[in-house]
Amino acid sequence: MDIPTPSEATSTTPASTPTDTPAAPQTEEKDWKAEAEKWQHFSRLHEGNWKKVSAEADSLRKAQMTDSEKAIAEAEGRGRKAALESIATERAQLKLETAAAKAGVDITPVLEVLDVSKFINEGEVNNDAIGDFVTQFSAQFAKPKEPKFPQGLGIGPQSSQTKPGQLTRADLGRMSAAEIVEADAKGLFDDIKNGLA
Repeated sequence: MDIPTPSEATSTTPASTPTDTPAAPQTEEKDWKAEAEKWQHFSRLHEGNWKKVSAEADSLRKAQMTDSEKAIAEAEGRGRKAALESIATERAQLKLETAAAKAGVDITPVLEVLDVSKFINEGEVNNDAIGDFVTQFSAQFAKPKEPKFPQGLGIGPQSSQTKPGQLTRADLGRMSAAEIVEADAKGLFDDIKNGLA
């Protein structure tokens, strides 16, 4: 029996794979929005069940408590509530002071008599109420802002009537030593000494 060579074996044997293969089935695109809504529904369902079971467990635990345990739990609840109220009051006062500082208003004289709890709503600081208060307070009681730079520079109509006429550096060059000493005694070089001329 003759064994065919590899080239003969490939040429004489039929192809092992058929040429007419069926097309691969097309997969449909998933509706991701529907999937998200489905899982959101399940999530809400499980959350509702968990809340229901937790409430039942709490009520069973409270029913099995002794009088002393109930008193301790009530005291803990009152302490927690007082601590949260104290923190909220401190936060409201700090936010009030910050808002006043940003507006350029000094509210320290009224802080002692001001009821800061009016700026707390359901345990949270009401920033809108604080802003309204600071705006009203600054409109009524804020002192006018002073200019940053000195205004009496001695130039033109801004000079003071009580201040003697000032001499310039050019005047110094034309004066004798005795005249300079006399003018300095009269305060005629004050602007030069203060760096204003």
